[in-house]
Amino acid sequence: MFVYVSNRLSLDLLGTLKWRSDVPEEHLLTAHDVATWSQGSSLGVPVATDEAGLARVRDVREMLYRAITAAQNGQELIEVEVAQLNEIARGPAPELHLDQDGRVSRSADIDALLTAVVRDGLELLAGPQAPQIRNCANDRCTRLYVDTSRAGNRRWCGMAECGNAAKVAAFRARQRS
Repeated sequence: MFVYVSNRLSLDLLGTLKWRSDVPEEHLLTAHDVATWSQGSSLGVPVATDEAGLARVRDVREMLYRAITAAQNGQELIEVEVAQLNEIARGPAPELHLDQDGRVSRSADIDALLTAVVRDGLELLAGPQAPQIRNCANDRCTRLYVDTSRAGNRRWCGMAECGNAAKVAAFRARQRS
């Protein structure tokens, strides 16, 4: 259900709302979806929440999306959202636990999840990968990703969906010619 193709925790959360400029497709439909997404993400922890937590995750996701795309395009960010994102970034981090066998595990509540996501987004904007943030070449797709390809010419958020669809369309166009 969820895909993690963006190479960053923050961008993977942004990708849970697809086709923003067309007919939006929400993937965080229930509070349980937050736990499923967080378990599969690079955080690797199922974060339990309720409907209020689900609404918070969606709100933070959209603030972060607006901030990253505005920064990417050299536009001014929304002042109140900047303040809210900065406040979230100062929150609690996910906890690490070491057991007697030397295994490390993590735990997080909804606040720690949001803190981790926002911090990752801010670190991305402040770090060396900021110029590598790309928009998917699919006109309908609004996913962002970090282009870590050797040549720096990745075009699609992921091959399974957008890249494959483009290649199939190009193949069919060549066949018609």
